[in-house]
Amino acid sequence: MRIYGDDFIPRLRTDIEAVPTSYQGKKALLVRDPLGLIEKPLLLQGEILEFIALMDGRRNIRDFQLEFIRMRGGVLVSSQEVEKLLSELDSAFLLDSERYRRERKRLIDEYSLLEVRQAFHAGRSYPAEAKELRIFLDSFFSSEPELPAEIRGKELIALVSPHIDLGAGRRVYARAYQALKNSTVRRVILIGTGHSLHDSFLSLTERDFETPLGRIKTDKDWVRRLREAGVDAVSADDIAHRSEHSLEFQLIFLQHLFGSNFSLIPILCGSFHTVLDKVSRPSDISGLKSFLEVLGLAAKEFDPGTLLVAGVDLSHIGPKFGHEQRASSLLYQAKNHDRLLIGAICKADVESFWQEMKKVKGVFNVCGFSALACLLEVLSGSKGFVLDYDFWQEESTQSAVSFAAIAFEKR
Repeated sequence: MRIYGDDFIPRLRTDIEAVPTSYQGKKALLVRDPLGLIEKPLLLQGEILEFIALMDGRRNIRDFQLEFIRMRGGVLVSSQEVEKLLSELDSAFLLDSERYRRERKRLIDEYSLLEVRQAFHAGRSYPAEAKELRIFLDSFFSSEPELPAEIRGKELIALVSPHIDLGAGRRVYARAYQALKNSTVRRVILIGTGHSLHDSFLSLTERDFETPLGRIKTDKDWVRRLREAGVDAVSADDIAHRSEHSLEFQLIFLQHLFGSNFSLIPILCGSFHTVLDKVSRPSDISGLKSFLEVLGLAAKEFDPGTLLVAGVDLSHIGPKFGHEQRASSLLYQAKNHDRLLIGAICKADVESFWQEMKKVKGVFNVCGFSALACLLEVLSGSKGFVLDYDFWQEESTQSAVSFAAIAFEKR
């Protein structure tokens, strides 16, 4: 019985994380699903890797049958065999199929009934018990780093912090949040990378956020104003927030320093790479100009006491992130790219920041690009100071990620 007939086969999902690796000396692909439909990571190996590389949504059963025959050196492969494999991939929620879309809608509908965004990474990336979490976070503040003289003892308006694994970015997280010790925080505009946000430029949520350290109220009025202003650019649902770590990791540090009495405006940014060559800054993107204007008002109206925080990483290099070369071969170029980006960030020069990304065509996979670009639109006229910068290297995949801590003094 034909499942797909002459129709084009659905492409692979674009919202899953596929990490090149090796297993027993052979190439493999480790697949993780931020949405959670694939409950445990999948390890794909062998001819299936060639097969799924062809899944671009422009081939039918016949096309796949011919490719399989080629891969097997002319050995006949039936259409039923191809359909069986496609059915298995669909059952595993790897395809952007009707089955996947149906289950995704179910998850979104269930999530929409919740008032609170629960801590997804508690017990996974950090301790789930409040007492243990406080001890864990205290360890980040065990020594006093030397801050730049220009911001020593001053209240800050904005902070750039990593969102990499807490252990890998330990020193830079500590430098970032040590700088806030003299700040008064009543409201946080928290901007992060929406790693699973692929259908829109932005995602907003009115849900309160809960971690082991307590519940943080979301400023629903401002979220609604932002949604109305950026209606064409904002995702219709907020499922991207459900498992996202770029905001959650910042919240536990903020709660550790200031308790849970501040209010929150949570924003996730999707990729801007599709418009990189078409515009010169985020405010040129359809739907973003009015959104950024309202965001600027939110930052100014409640100043003092409003803090902008961007949870972002910088360059991602090596095979894990789509490069043929090892990270060690790209490290010098990536560091130079980061240096130029950080220079533009510290000057709050959004057009120079955008131009540097455009010049290299986004080849270094700066996942915090869109969130940082939006932050710079709001921070125009401010000055930033680098607190720390580092590269984390993963030997098993010969890949690396860079990240920084940058603080902005009040205008």
